[in-house]
This record gives sequence, C-alpha cells and structure tokens, in this order.
Amino acid sequence: MRIQKHKADQMTPIERRKAIREGRDYDRIPCVPFMSEFKCVLTGTSVWDFWHDPRKMADAEIAVFNRYGCDRIVIGPNTRGITEALGGRFIYPEKGVPFADKPLIQDYRQLDDMGVVDAKKSARIQTFAEEAEILAKDAGSIVPLEISIGGPFTIASNLRGVEILLRDCRKCPEEVHKLMRIITESQKSCIDMAAEYGFGIAMADPVANPALIGPKMYEKFVYPYTKELTDYVLRQTRERVSLHMCGKTYSIWKYLCEYELNELSLDNIIDLERAVEELGDKVPIAGNVDPVEIVMNGTKEEIFQAVRSCIGTGRKAKKGYVLATGCDVPDTTLPVKIDWMMDAARSCKITAI
Repeated sequence: MRIQKHKADQMTPIERRKAIREGRDYDRIPCVPFMSEFKCVLTGTSVWDFWHDPRKMADAEIAVFNRYGCDRIVIGPNTRGITEALGGRFIYPEKGVPFADKPLIQDYRQLDDMGVVDAKKSARIQTFAEEAEILAKDAGSIVPLEISIGGPFTIASNLRGVEILLRDCRKCPEEVHKLMRIITESQKSCIDMAAEYGFGIAMADPVANPALIGPKMYEKFVYPYTKELTDYVLRQTRERVSLHMCGKTYSIWKYLCEYELNELSLDNIIDLERAVEELGDKVPIAGNVDPVEIVMNGTKEEIFQAVRSCIGTGRKAKKGYVLATGCDVPDTTLPVKIDWMMDAARSCKITAI
C-alpha cells in the first residue's frame, strides 16, 4: 500500500518535525491520536492479524495514516510482545483489546531458566522486525516511525500478575529486581533492533501508575530501569523516548523530568495547565484530549472546543507541545470522530515561537 501526505496538510510529518526542531514556521500543531485496536475496526483487520501478520500490520498502519495524516506511526512489540517473547501468553479476542492469560511466573526460581530476549532470534519479536522493515521502506520518508517497547514494570506485572507483583515489591524485592533486570535487558535488545531500522522508541508503563505502586516504590522499582532505558535509547537511536503515563502522575513528576524524553504524554485526568507550568520548561508535553467523553462521545463542536483548549494551553510549554488523546481511543469510536480531531488541529495555524 502506498503512503501519501494528507491533502489538507502543507507539510509531511517529517517536514513538520524538522521545521519545529529548527525553529522555523510550520503548518499546524503535531497531532497523535492514540488508536491501538481502533485501527483494526477502521481497516477490517482482525485483532490477531494486527499483531501477528507483518504485511497486514504495516498495511493497516499506512491505511490509517493515509486517512488521518497523524504525525507518528508506532508499532509493537510493546509490553504484550515482549511478555510473549519471555514466555508469557495473551488472549486475542475476535474484537477488542488482547488481555494477559494466567501469569507465567508462579515461582521466582523460574527466573533461573528465563533468558534475556534476543530480538534477532526471537520469533515473536521478528514479527515486528519484518513490519519495521516494510514501514521503513514504504513510510519512513513521510512520517516519523517508532517501536513501542512498553514499560518494564508493566511487563513484569504481565509475567507475575499485578497484585502479586505489588506484594512482592515489599516481601521479596530482590526477586523483583532480578525480574526487572531480565526485562530491561530484553527491552534493550528491542531498542537495538529499532536503531537498525531507523525507528525511534515509544514507551508506556500503565502499571507504574503511582495510584498502584506509590512514589516510593516507583523510585525503587521503576525509575532506575526507565532511566537506564531512556539513556540507552538516546545513545543507540540518537532520538529521545516518547513516554505515555496513565493516571494521576503528579507525585512522580520529579522522576519523569529526569528521563531523556521526546515528549511526556499525559492522561486526560491531568490538569494540562499545571503540567505546562511545572513541567513545560523541562520536557516537551503531549496531551490530553479525553478519548471517551470527548472523542468517542462528543459532538464535532465539543471536539473542536477541547482541541483548541488543549492547544491554547499546551503551546505555552517552553520545551514544545504535541496534541494527543489522553489514552487510547476505544475501538467503538466512529472513524469520523478522528477526522474531526485532526480537522480541529489543522484549524489552529501555528508559527515558530
């Protein structure tokens, strides 16, 4: 499938990013609606094929880009693929979001036989390598491409179970650190793969939400590994990480500012004005249109109003701003709603600051 610049845009996403980085005028605010399995519905691709057939995966991404002209294409393996590469299992329903099966790790002695994932040798990761090769050739000159490696703590929760992992952080912390080390090194192998294809890196670590783990445990079990990974990404790819964090993250903002980030994407429950004021001079901000109440359920007027409000606030961030949804758009959303979000972004003309 041939990729093409959106007819309503003056610039390709690559040209837009370059202009922003060079401090030149550009046509519109960058916009990245998070769509995930919504792409399956839009393109008629089965959930299984969207995560397992490299050609269909790539075609779906290009078809979605051709319709909307959004500013980034992000592919897996993400937390799901890396969990599977380590031996975990996910269930892929006919419709909807895949979910973790019974946790793989029932006893930490299993870690003695769990090796670090080698992206070049893992059949599961090579599925995404094949997709990356297709997209690098067919789309890389038009739109920035990223590989998602998920988040280390969320991968750990997939392998052990969320509630048990949180208990383990208090009862057997050394075993948790051993698991986190295996996961982190596996993610590094995926970063190396991304670098080979010229991709950047995206991360999302929803279980590392302070509402679940708390800031003290975040500092101990999440921050060191995420910091190590973001530093590694910059060295290997020469690009910084696009990080999405779910939930009320106020209590861990001081840690998030320490990462090498291309952007910090915030949940829609976050006060964007506060984020711009407290974080905007430290990291680029992305966010945070409500994907359910506004995008899925809102009228065209409500979508335009929310987009313009976010842009008006986000543009005050000194390090830069990207318009995005606060989380994934549900797969039951009408496709025209994303058209409206992109139209609203295009209606806000931008010049360099």
